[in-house]
Amino acid sequence: MSYTKQIAFFKQKPHVAGIKPPQNATKLIALTTLSIAALAVISGCKSRPMAPHTPPVSSAPAPAPAPAPPVAAAPSAQPMVANWTDYRRRAAQMILASNPGASFVGPQPPQWYGIATVTLSFNADGSLRNVDLMRRSSISPEVNAMAVEAVRRVGNFGPVSNLPQPWQFNETFLYNTDRLFQLDTIVANR
Repeated sequence: MSYTKQIAFFKQKPHVAGIKPPQNATKLIALTTLSIAALAVISGCKSRPMAPHTPPVSSAPAPAPAPAPPVAAAPSAQPMVANWTDYRRRAAQMILASNPGASFVGPQPPQWYGIATVTLSFNADGSLRNVDLMRRSSISPEVNAMAVEAVRRVGNFGPVSNLPQPWQFNETFLYNTDRLFQLDTIVANR
């Protein structure tokens, strides 16, 4: 309804719903405009996102940043080794380092809980091409997947391009009753 029609309406019916008409059109326009402005401000406040709080700027010097933790050497930074025996030893050490808390050191138990042998196949850069179970534990089948996952956690073992092909070797995981492993490569070299 236009403002002119509203004024005419109030003049004809002065006490509609208990509202007294304004004395003149200026007051009606002012009240209407004020109401619209108030609604615009209120609705604007609801739809506008609040600005994030920024802490006051301090004149005190900022604390020195903590030193960055040491970064592990990139897989390609692994030096080439002269033969498969040295490569297997280094790979065994990398498997142990990549699986903290999953291996144990000490005497061998009288009977192993499970034994799984995996075949590791490599690309020239030392990344894993494939990990296959060569010998599965039928008594404790859960150690089969544990052995494969332990190898995959390493990812890259260092370049093998200088070693004779096929670029693969076997590693045997020996599990005790706590489901912690020793690697045959490490046990055999003690």
